[in-house]
Amino acid sequence: MGDAQRGSPAPTADEALHTTLDMPFDDAVPFVQIEHELADFETVQVTRLDQMVEGMLGHDDVERTALIVVCHPEIAFDAIEIDPTLAGMLPCTTIVYEREGDDLVHVHHTSATKAIRDLGCAPAGSDGAVDDLVEKTGELMTVVWESIEEHGRE
Repeated sequence: MGDAQRGSPAPTADEALHTTLDMPFDDAVPFVQIEHELADFETVQVTRLDQMVEGMLGHDDVERTALIVVCHPEIAFDAIEIDPTLAGMLPCTTIVYEREGDDLVHVHHTSATKAIRDLGCAPAGSDGAVDDLVEKTGELMTVVWESIEEHGRE
């Protein structure tokens, strides 16, 4: 039985970034988007999942949830250089959501490049390049995350 089946998170999930913001949801979504853009991530799409689910399925009980889909040109370039098929694992996504029972806005990011590493998606012999990609992504996202935490609680 694998670790995920026993309840232990896989490394990608275990290393995910999570924080909370003390601001209204409608302010948090553009705030988190801009913090990514200030670190040179390009916004690909912002999608309100709760609105999509309600519009398409009629469920009106989904808590407010937004996906902020971004891509950094250096990460994209390096991934494509390793193998063009890795672009299918990009871009990066940060989720902004509310939970019943607290008055905070949650921000969560799971690394696409760590998923590439942990799922074994890269070609044989590219472990070093993938490790470099994960490191670069971590450095870039750390800048974003530190800024979100610094400015999201004022």
